[in-house]
Amino acid sequence: MRERITRKKKRSHRTFLVICEGETERVYIEALKHQYRLPIAIRTKVSGNAINQRLVSQYLKELGLYDKDEYRIFYVYDCDIECIVDKLNKLEGTTILTNPCIELWFLLHLKEHSRACSSESIVKMLSAAHPSWKNYTKGKFSHEQHNQLMSNYQQAIQRADKLEKHANPSSDMPLFIRELDNEKND
Repeated sequence: MRERITRKKKRSHRTFLVICEGETERVYIEALKHQYRLPIAIRTKVSGNAINQRLVSQYLKELGLYDKDEYRIFYVYDCDIECIVDKLNKLEGTTILTNPCIELWFLLHLKEHSRACSSESIVKMLSAAHPSWKNYTKGKFSHEQHNQLMSNYQQAIQRADKLEKHANPSSDMPLFIRELDNEKND
C-alpha cells in the first residue's frame, strides 16, 4: 500500500500595492522587493500629490485586484507638503511617512540624525555623509548606495525608532520593512 503524500495547502496569492509620491520612493521599494524575494506580489505606482480614492481604485482595477482578493495598500510619502498627509489619512491603507523627506531614511542608514531640518538640508547631509552619496541623484541609486541601503537597514530602523513619530525628523519606513520581515518569516 502506498503512503499518501500530504502537501502543504497552497496559500492564496497576496499583493502589496505600494503607492509612492515619486520616483525615488518607487526605486527604493523596488530595491527592497528584489532584496526580499517574497512569495507575494509587490506592485508600485507613482501618483505624486494627486492621490485620491478614485486613483487608488483605478490602480486596483489595473492590477485586477478586487474586494475578494488578498491585498494591502501602502502609501510611501514625504511630509514636506502638509496637505498630502490630510489626503492620505482619508484613504484606506497604511501610511508610511518620512519627515521631511525619504532622504532622511537613507541618511539614517549612515548616521544618527535627530534635529529638525528642511528637505534640502537633509539631501546636503546625505551627500556629505559618505563618499558614495556625494553625487546622489533622486530616483536612482549607484551600486554602492544600493548596497549600503540593503546592508545597513537594521541600524536605520534602530535610529528611526528613537525619533518621535511624525515629528521632524521621523520615518515610518521601519513599519513597512517589518511587514516584509513578517511575510518572510510567515
